[in-house]
Amino acid sequence: MIIELIRKSYDGNIEFQKPNESYDLSVPDMLKSVLAKSDGILETMLVPKTGKRITIGWIIYPYEMIQKETAFFKEEYGIDGIVFSDDGAGNPYYIHDNKIFQFNPIDNESELIAGSLEEFYKK
Repeated sequence: MIIELIRKSYDGNIEFQKPNESYDLSVPDMLKSVLAKSDGILETMLVPKTGKRITIGWIIYPYEMIQKETAFFKEEYGIDGIVFSDDGAGNPYYIHDNKIFQFNPIDNESELIAGSLEEFYKK
C-alpha cells in the first residue's frame, strides 16, 4: 500500500531498486515491507528538452543508508528513531513509535508530521 501511495504522490516518477532480501532488518515493520519490494525508492523526472529521465533524490533511503543516517543523527543529535528520508534540505524524517517526525538540526527540534507512513505519503 505504501508503494502505491508513493507512486500516486509522485505521479509515477519513481525508480525502484532491487528488493532487500534480508530477513533481519532492524527497522519498523512498515518500512520492512517497502524495503522487501525495493531497497530504497528514488524520485525521478523527465527533462523536457532532452526527454531523458534523471534522478532527483531518495524518497525512501536504501537500508544501508537508513542505518548510516540513523547512526549519525542518534550520535550527533540524540534522535530516538529510524531515519528513512529527508526533505532535500538536510532535515531528516524519522520513525519513532510508528509515527513520522521531521527533525530540524538548526533548531535541534522535532515536529510530528504524520501518524503513520501511509498518512505521511498521502500528504
